[in-house]
Amino acid sequence: MVELTEENIKLIKNYLNSSPYYKLLGMEVVDINENYSKLRIPFKNDLLQIQGVVHGGVVASIADAAVAIALFSLVDLGDILSTIEIKVNYLAPVKSGEIIAEGRIIHKGSRIALGEADVKNEGRLVGKALATYMIIKSEGSNTPFQNWRQQTKK
Repeated sequence: MVELTEENIKLIKNYLNSSPYYKLLGMEVVDINENYSKLRIPFKNDLLQIQGVVHGGVVASIADAAVAIALFSLVDLGDILSTIEIKVNYLAPVKSGEIIAEGRIIHKGSRIALGEADVKNEGRLVGKALATYMIIKSEGSNTPFQNWRQQTKK
Protein backbone atom coordinates (compact mmCIF):
# COMPACT_ATOMS: atom_id res chain seq x y z
CA MET A 1 0.00 0.00 0.00
CA VAL A 2 1.17 3.52 -0.78
CA GLU A 3 2.20 5.66 2.17
CA LEU A 4 0.26 8.87 1.56
CA THR A 5 2.83 11.41 2.64
CA GLU A 6 2.55 14.93 1.23
CA GLU A 7 5.46 14.16 -1.12
CA ASN A 8 3.89 10.90 -2.36
CA ILE A 9 0.50 12.56 -2.90
CA LYS A 10 2.17 15.25 -5.02
CA LEU A 11 4.06 12.59 -6.98
CA ILE A 12 0.91 10.52 -7.58
CA LYS A 13 -1.08 13.60 -8.66
CA ASN A 14 1.66 14.56 -11.14
CA TYR A 15 1.75 11.00 -12.50
CA LEU A 16 -2.01 10.77 -12.95
CA ASN A 17 -2.40 14.31 -14.29
CA SER A 18 0.19 13.50 -16.98
CA SER A 19 -2.31 11.10 -18.62
CA PRO A 20 -3.01 12.12 -22.23
CA TYR A 21 -6.68 11.21 -21.75
CA TYR A 22 -6.98 13.34 -18.61
CA LYS A 23 -5.42 16.22 -20.53
CA LEU A 24 -7.85 15.73 -23.42
CA LEU A 25 -10.83 16.06 -21.07
CA GLY A 26 -9.17 18.69 -18.88
CA MET A 27 -9.51 16.27 -15.96
CA GLU A 28 -7.42 16.97 -12.86
CA VAL A 29 -6.83 15.03 -9.65
CA VAL A 30 -7.66 17.46 -6.84
CA ASP A 31 -7.32 15.28 -3.75
CA ILE A 32 -6.18 11.80 -2.78
CA ASN A 33 -6.52 10.22 0.63
CA GLU A 34 -6.76 6.64 1.78
CA ASN A 35 -9.87 5.21 0.13
CA TYR A 36 -10.88 8.59 -1.36
CA SER A 37 -10.26 10.75 -4.38
CA LYS A 38 -11.64 13.98 -5.78
CA LEU A 39 -11.34 14.99 -9.43
CA ARG A 40 -12.55 17.92 -11.50
CA ILE A 41 -13.22 18.73 -15.12
CA PRO A 42 -13.74 22.39 -16.01
CA PHE A 43 -16.59 23.02 -18.42
CA LYS A 44 -15.68 23.54 -22.07
CA ASN A 45 -17.81 23.45 -25.20
CA ASP A 46 -15.70 20.58 -26.58
CA LEU A 47 -17.40 18.28 -24.04
CA LEU A 48 -20.91 18.94 -25.37
CA GLN A 49 -22.86 16.46 -27.43
CA ILE A 50 -25.18 17.57 -30.24
CA GLN A 51 -28.08 18.40 -27.86
CA GLY A 52 -26.03 20.98 -25.98
CA VAL A 53 -25.25 19.05 -22.79
CA VAL A 54 -22.03 17.39 -21.65
CA HIS A 55 -21.67 13.93 -23.19
CA GLY A 56 -22.46 11.07 -20.80
CA GLY A 57 -19.07 9.55 -21.55
CA VAL A 58 -17.43 12.49 -19.78
CA VAL A 59 -19.46 11.78 -16.64
CA ALA A 60 -18.61 8.07 -16.89
CA SER A 61 -14.92 8.86 -17.43
CA ILE A 62 -14.57 11.07 -14.36
CA ALA A 63 -16.52 8.54 -12.26
CA ASP A 64 -14.30 5.68 -13.45
CA ALA A 65 -11.16 7.69 -12.74
CA ALA A 66 -12.37 8.78 -9.29
CA VAL A 67 -12.98 5.20 -8.16
CA ALA A 68 -9.72 3.95 -9.68
CA ILE A 69 -7.72 6.68 -7.96
CA ALA A 70 -9.39 5.96 -4.61
CA LEU A 71 -8.27 2.36 -5.14
CA PHE A 72 -4.81 3.55 -6.22
CA SER A 73 -4.32 4.73 -2.63
CA LEU A 74 -4.87 1.18 -1.33
CA VAL A 75 -2.50 -0.79 -3.59
CA ASP A 76 1.23 -0.83 -4.31
CA LEU A 77 2.44 1.91 -6.68
CA GLY A 78 3.43 -0.56 -9.37
CA ASP A 79 0.10 -2.40 -9.41
CA ILE A 80 -2.10 -2.03 -12.48
CA LEU A 81 -5.82 -1.39 -12.10
CA SER A 82 -8.19 -2.46 -14.85
CA THR A 83 -11.90 -1.66 -14.97
CA ILE A 84 -13.97 -4.84 -15.20
CA GLU A 85 -17.37 -3.15 -15.15
CA ILE A 86 -18.86 0.29 -14.56
CA LYS A 87 -22.50 1.26 -14.21
CA VAL A 88 -23.54 4.91 -14.21
CA ASN A 89 -26.95 6.28 -13.30
CA TYR A 90 -27.30 9.66 -15.01
CA LEU A 91 -29.49 11.83 -12.80
CA ALA A 92 -29.35 15.24 -14.50
CA PRO A 93 -27.73 16.83 -17.55
CA VAL A 94 -24.65 19.06 -17.28
CA LYS A 95 -25.13 22.26 -19.28
CA SER A 96 -22.37 24.42 -17.80
CA GLY A 97 -20.05 24.64 -14.82
CA GLU A 98 -17.36 22.45 -13.34
CA ILE A 99 -17.85 18.69 -12.96
CA ILE A 100 -16.60 17.17 -9.68
CA ALA A 101 -16.36 13.47 -8.84
CA GLU A 102 -15.59 11.87 -5.50
CA GLY A 103 -14.64 8.20 -5.42
CA ARG A 104 -14.56 5.68 -2.56
CA ILE A 105 -13.86 1.97 -2.27
CA ILE A 106 -16.63 -0.21 -0.86
CA HIS A 107 -14.67 -3.49 -0.84
CA LYS A 108 -11.10 -4.46 -1.70
CA GLY A 109 -9.99 -8.05 -2.01
CA SER A 110 -6.60 -9.31 -3.17
CA ARG A 111 -7.59 -9.26 -6.88
CA ILE A 112 -10.98 -7.53 -7.17
CA ALA A 113 -12.27 -4.23 -5.78
CA LEU A 114 -15.64 -2.50 -5.82
CA GLY A 115 -16.10 1.25 -5.55
CA GLU A 116 -18.57 4.06 -6.03
CA ALA A 117 -18.46 7.64 -7.23
CA ASP A 118 -20.71 10.66 -6.88
CA VAL A 119 -20.51 13.09 -9.80
CA LYS A 120 -21.69 16.63 -9.11
CA ASN A 121 -22.19 19.78 -11.12
CA GLU A 122 -22.55 23.06 -9.24
CA GLY A 123 -23.36 21.10 -6.05
CA ARG A 124 -26.08 18.99 -7.70
CA LEU A 125 -25.72 15.20 -8.00
CA VAL A 126 -25.72 14.44 -11.75
CA GLY A 127 -24.38 10.88 -11.71
CA LYS A 128 -23.90 7.90 -9.41
CA ALA A 129 -21.49 5.14 -10.45
CA LEU A 130 -20.62 1.66 -9.24
CA ALA A 131 -17.39 0.18 -10.59
CA THR A 132 -15.50 -3.10 -10.30
CA TYR A 133 -11.73 -3.34 -10.87
CA MET A 134 -9.14 -6.06 -11.27
CA ILE A 135 -5.91 -5.52 -9.33
CA ILE A 136 -2.93 -6.84 -11.27
CA LYS A 137 0.09 -7.17 -8.98
CA SER A 138 3.30 -5.69 -10.32
CA GLU A 139 6.09 -8.04 -11.28
CA GLY A 140 9.53 -6.60 -11.78
CA SER A 141 10.45 -3.02 -12.48
CA ASN A 142 8.74 -2.39 -15.82
CA THR A 143 5.36 -1.02 -14.70
CA PRO A 144 3.74 2.13 -16.14
CA PHE A 145 4.39 4.06 -12.92
CA GLN A 146 8.03 2.98 -12.70
CA ASN A 147 8.59 3.87 -16.37
CA TRP A 148 7.06 7.31 -15.78
CA ARG A 149 9.29 7.83 -12.71
CA GLN A 150 12.39 7.01 -14.75
CA GLN A 151 11.37 9.42 -17.52
CA THR A 152 10.64 12.28 -15.11
CA LYS A 153 13.95 11.87 -13.27
CA LYS A 154 15.91 12.72 -16.42
